[in-house]
Amino acid sequence: MLTRLRSFATLSRATLAFACALFVAAATPIKPDFLSGLTWRNVGPFRGGRISSATGAIGEPGTYYVGLPAAGVWKTTSAGQVWYPVFDAVKEVSSVGAVEVAPSNANIVYVGTGDQVTGGVINEGNGMYKSVDAGKNWKRIGLAASKQIPSIVVDPRNADVLLVAAQGDLHAKTDTRGVYRSTDGGTSWTKTLYVNDSTGVQKLASAFDRPDVVYATTVLHYNAPPPPSGVTPQGGRGGGAGAVGPTATMVFKSLDGGVTWKELSGGGLPRLSGRTSIAVAMNTNAQRVYLITNNG
Repeated sequence: MLTRLRSFATLSRATLAFACALFVAAATPIKPDFLSGLTWRNVGPFRGGRISSATGAIGEPGTYYVGLPAAGVWKTTSAGQVWYPVFDAVKEVSSVGAVEVAPSNANIVYVGTGDQVTGGVINEGNGMYKSVDAGKNWKRIGLAASKQIPSIVVDPRNADVLLVAAQGDLHAKTDTRGVYRSTDGGTSWTKTLYVNDSTGVQKLASAFDRPDVVYATTVLHYNAPPPPSGVTPQGGRGGGAGAVGPTATMVFKSLDGGVTWKELSGGGLPRLSGRTSIAVAMNTNAQRVYLITNNG
């Protein structure tokens, strides 16, 4: 069964490599020799630049969308043989941080604008967008002040229920950060996780077979303005390990689909700092979780 391709972390390569095919056995393991003929190859898009996110359409083999920090959203219906841009009609913003097809309805696609800060480049967005016709037309659905949206999770049982990770404004302390939840397809939003005015949410993750179990990671997302000329700053600036203030990189877990959250600590978790990514393995009752940190 061809399943959707998810990005586990920001892809720093200029183009995206797709597998010739991706098979997942839900009931029984696949023999290694069955997959031995698969090889990775570069299928583009070759003019899009760095890719920030990728998603596939369940039930439509070969259909994928990719989001790009400076080139909108591109789509393929041929498993990468041909790509075409589908976000160019949106003139106000071109930076995309997250794109997600609703698992239960391939016509519904959500896009979060504003890519995560990378290499000193600031690609701000103006909120969330939604398509109900597989990328032909787009409508803005709020969260404009979130500035950068690096992750989206859509409930596989209901295309109208989704969670959005909001980084917030890098240059201002604001409360427009955290996890936002919608149960009406983005018509209205409720903030369900908020740490403080300087900490944004970086990554959301869940498994299709246990969608009520959701994980979220946070990161410091505020750069204090430079001091006046001749004044020595006290401590480091925001956005990195030398930032002023308490540790902002944390892991949270929800057991009710993102309505309430609890911070995780101990149990072997190292002291966290900087950027992270997290993923939940299918068919493990949401018990197997992988976390990448600045330490590996």
